[in-house]
Amino acid sequence: MNRVFTCLFLLLALSAQAQEEIKFNQNGNWEQTKARAGAENKLIFVDCYTDWCGPCKWMDKNVFTAAPVASFYNTNFINAKIDMEKGEGIELRKKYAIQSFPTFLFVNSKGEVVHRTGSRMSVEEFLEEGKKAANPSKNLSFLNRKYEDGARDLPFLLDYFMVLQKSDRSSAEKIGKDIVNGISAAELNTELGWKVIKTLARTESDKLGAHFMANENVYGKWGSQEERDQLKDRLITSTMYGYIYGKDEQAFMKKLVYFKKSDKIDRRKQGIMLEAEFYLQEDRADDYVKLTNAALKNELKNDADKLSFLARRSSGGKSRDVTALPAIQQQAYLMAKRAVELEPEEYSVQSTFALVCLGLKKKPEALAAAKKSRSLADAETSKIQKLAQELLDKVEAL
Repeated sequence: MNRVFTCLFLLLALSAQAQEEIKFNQNGNWEQTKARAGAENKLIFVDCYTDWCGPCKWMDKNVFTAAPVASFYNTNFINAKIDMEKGEGIELRKKYAIQSFPTFLFVNSKGEVVHRTGSRMSVEEFLEEGKKAANPSKNLSFLNRKYEDGARDLPFLLDYFMVLQKSDRSSAEKIGKDIVNGISAAELNTELGWKVIKTLARTESDKLGAHFMANENVYGKWGSQEERDQLKDRLITSTMYGYIYGKDEQAFMKKLVYFKKSDKIDRRKQGIMLEAEFYLQEDRADDYVKLTNAALKNELKNDADKLSFLARRSSGGKSRDVTALPAIQQQAYLMAKRAVELEPEEYSVQSTFALVCLGLKKKPEALAAAKKSRSLADAETSKIQKLAQELLDKVEAL
């Protein structure tokens, strides 16, 4: 009897789990899908994908199966998943000018796009896009009409910018410039001003960034300490890159104290990344090795992403002659190897290690990493698959 109850429990659990995903393509062809949308007075959500699209597969696995997403999309939309390189998808790709994948369309029963977005997103971001599409006063079609009718008030422009960011970046850039040029100092010191600043500030010296840095405490009313810290770090980082490429060591080292003396681990990590880039640009191998050796033992010892980034950055590229910097090349090897130990199933980590080993002519290690990265690339885009194969071919020819 206990076995029966156990089996029933497992079946119920599996059934509940299966329900927690977006239900696609239950409506026949595109014309039948539109007919059903009209009959139920719903929009059609179209996942425009291809077989080779890595981000599409990631969304399938991590977002479309999330319970809040599944519940909202299954309740509010007729859901269609269409390969843009097969069958009806070929014509739909032309009709709706699909240029990147994934693209997400929200279409009415007449076949008119009312909202458009795309790219890999978090559960929260994707759910928010669905809510915008379902809201007649928030979707892209409504905002386009409102803009064409002459609406230029700040709250509207910010909403419009946020939607355009994911669907039409060139138009979003124009709207962003209009917002920055038009916002007053008085408006900046409001909750709406805070939203504008955290969305559009780019450097410490631009209009929005400079105002935030001079009036940071004002925004405690609307932004958490974490949000304000993240914005401040981003703006200061941008300034420091200017010092790096402008070769202003005095200004760079003075500003670096902000990161190095922090009690926040993420801020200290960012300081290491910036200082490493400075030494790399100056070909200061001894300083670079000293810095990264310390990081390997402390702040970055368990951070595969940053170690792999540093290794790839310092292992060479179009603008660097790595043969002149053997000490830095060896340091890249140590960092890349540690990253592989931490994240052996990550494509970028394995490909970086393969690239570094190739540069050092360590063929056995390079070959193992290149083969692993080629295998992992199958879950990525066709471009990445091509790069992984090219890397493997180079290693095999070593």
